[in-house]
Amino acid sequence: MNLRFDHLGLLTDSREKNQDIADFFTGVLGLEVSGNAGEGYAEVQAGAMTIALHTGAMIDDFGTHGGTLLQFSSDDVRADVEEIRGRGGKIALEPTDTDWGTTTAYVAGPHGVLVELYKMN
Repeated sequence: MNLRFDHLGLLTDSREKNQDIADFFTGVLGLEVSGNAGEGYAEVQAGAMTIALHTGAMIDDFGTHGGTLLQFSSDDVRADVEEIRGRGGKIALEPTDTDWGTTTAYVAGPHGVLVELYKMN
């Protein structure tokens, strides 16, 4: 398995909260934000780090949205999911091909931590 940390995601339970966070990053911290947080997704450029702002995480059965999403790029999402499953990991979303050109899976961690594995197709 060869995972590389790529994004930190902040999950909110409303578009209004998502926009409030984006406004904080731009207005208070002076950072560049791309996308539209009020529509559900935006990215904050923070040097070498990207902070993704989400109103959800592609899955409805994970529970109340709100927490931390750690995003890792992967060379082979399906193989990595099987390796994680073999270690007892809880797969919250099986590998899925998205409309925006990635293969994505989610692994549920404790206390609201959600890990996304993805590969650009």
